[in-house]
Amino acid sequence: MPRIFVAQTLVDTWLSTGGVSLEQDLLRVSGPPSVDLFINPAVWFERIDGGEADPHDVVGRVKTSQELAQMGADHYESSVVMGDYAYTVKPGFIATVVDARGAEVRLDGPTWGRLMQQIEVLGTSSDN
Repeated sequence: MPRIFVAQTLVDTWLSTGGVSLEQDLLRVSGPPSVDLFINPAVWFERIDGGEADPHDVVGRVKTSQELAQMGADHYESSVVMGDYAYTVKPGFIATVVDARGAEVRLDGPTWGRLMQQIEVLGTSSDN
């Protein structure tokens, strides 16, 4: 099932405009149809600091908090340090569509497209 990276700043904007609500680790997107997204803390690696080569091959990738811990990385706000290398990251979440019981939901193409449209509308309304 596809997962979506949602930046923390975007979630904050959506929450302030009322487009979503947050209940523990569920992000509820207003409908129709309403959709529940299980969110897991993650970061998107924007760049390596200092202009060096990326020895960990993570720039442009998303890693969850658990994956960072397994890699021995230290994360603080918009920075991750792995060994001798520092990275600038965007904090956020990996979001997965779930049903009322919290089980992952498989979406067909048209339903996935409608969800993406809902998310795009949230993004557009947050620009105002």
